[in-house]
Amino acid sequence: MKKNVIYICTFLLVGFILMSFNNHFKSESYQDVSEDGFKNLKILPKDISKDSLMSLMKGYNQALGVKCNHCHTMNKASDEKHEKEIARHMIKFTNALNANEFAPIGEKYKNAIECATCHRGSTKPMDDTRAFMSLKEEKK
Repeated sequence: MKKNVIYICTFLLVGFILMSFNNHFKSESYQDVSEDGFKNLKILPKDISKDSLMSLMKGYNQALGVKCNHCHTMNKASDEKHEKEIARHMIKFTNALNANEFAPIGEKYKNAIECATCHRGSTKPMDDTRAFMSLKEEKK
């Protein structure tokens, strides 16, 4: 019985010592953003507020029917996932469409196209004809 207690205490002591060396495994989260702002913003404005960024990300989540880990790893600034680069490309594509095709029509159309226009809750965009017909109907 005395040996068992010694083994358990030794095991717990070794476990606590090993856990104390595991500081580098801390994941970066949006709550831990430095005063300098977010890291690795290539398309979005560097001075975007936390509230604006989180609102945008939630919009992307809903428009594509995904969670954050679809584009992000535990390190939110990482470019490890290809989906993140696709998202950047799609942001540029949407911005260009709005600026070149819709903004000239009038102020109220300057942001006519958004992710949900084509994606409608799916990672695969719907057929172009249905998406643009739907947009046309919404404008009437």
